Amino acid sequence: MKASSHLLLVAERAVGGALADRLGRRRCAALSDPYEALREMSRRHWPTIVLTAGRADFAGLCRASRRLQKDSRLYAICSPATEPEVRALLGRPLDDYFIYPLTRRELSALRGAAARPPGGPAGQAPALARQMAELIEVADSIAGLENHLLAAVGALVGAPVTWTELDQMPADAQPLLLAAGDAPRVLVPHGPMRSSGEARDYLATVQAALPALWATARRTEELRRLAITDHLTGAYNRRHFYRQTERVLQQAGRNGAEVTLLLYDIDDFKRYNDTYGHAAGDEILRDTAALMKKITRSQDVVARIGGDEFAVLFAESDKPRLPGSRPPENAYALADRFRKAVQAMAFKSLGPEATGTLTISGGLAVFPRDGRNVRELLRVADMGLREAKASGKNAIHLIGLGD
Repeated sequence: MKASSHLLLVAERAVGGALADRLGRRRCAALSDPYEALREMSRRHWPTIVLTAGRADFAGLCRASRRLQKDSRLYAICSPATEPEVRALLGRPLDDYFIYPLTRRELSALRGAAARPPGGPAGQAPALARQMAELIEVADSIAGLENHLLAAVGALVGAPVTWTELDQMPADAQPLLLAAGDAPRVLVPHGPMRSSGEARDYLATVQAALPALWATARRTEELRRLAITDHLTGAYNRRHFYRQTERVLQQAGRNGAEVTLLLYDIDDFKRYNDTYGHAAGDEILRDTAALMKKITRSQDVVARIGGDEFAVLFAESDKPRLPGSRPPENAYALADRFRKAVQAMAFKSLGPEATGTLTISGGLAVFPRDGRNVRELLRVADMGLREAKASGKNAIHLIGLGD
């Protein structure tokens, strides 16, 4: 966001782009996402803010904008249909509003505001702006947003706070915030609260901004999930597997722990594709990935790293093992259990040959014995996989241990 911009325009892309061009891109910053707009308002002072009406949460966005930018000129642009709703906000918190499309005189007035450099007070309570910025920054998941709300609000009111279902709220409770989301909940304090104008301002701002924050948290979480997931099987993708494995190995190196990596593929997978078709092959990949995720533990990472090739990181959550113990055996037992489950599984796409014909082969590698990074471990695991294939397939090999 350019520091030279003096006017912040919050509008849908089609309207915002056209208005920004007419107002002057050098002095006008246009955003279509109210979440991003609140982020910018919490970071710096904007002499003029223009909001377009039509959003379901428009009134809340206006109030949140005013609380974050107390001395800014706050304008709205609306259609004739939404004019009554906007007119009701005039004076508190709006300074004025315009009906779209704007006249030449109205455009000239806004151009003047966009060209006017910032001056005077910052227009924000510094602590409020900082807290709001922190809240927006962590809205990268629903869990993160909830946890930060609990900590921030609890610190402000001087009492621990928790989410409570509406029908379970104590009769004498004084709810602070209503949660946005599928299940209505309220945030209630447990104990006497301290009262301050700044705390009340912050709570009111969060309450007004919560719907936009919550929607963004959901969207961000969905984008994050798509970015790390293989679209066909639902397992993690190659990029996430490499990143997660390096992170686990770094931690294991610090703690003196050992980690096991399994690399496996489906025996003669090309034959199944050629015989039954690619749709059946895709179903086999989905079914085997789902079976592996079912057999493994919550801390293990299951990923498709290419074609019919999968990798599994068996990450131990316990303390470092005692000297003389044999860490690979737990992972080996899980991998071999999976091999047997695949062989016994009924794959509907294979028709009469549904059970007992499909097998997998795999190789295991152990950190730090077989490698210090993910590429070294994959190389050793691939040696085990090739050894399993050469021995007749349908086997899991750990170099030096056998099947």
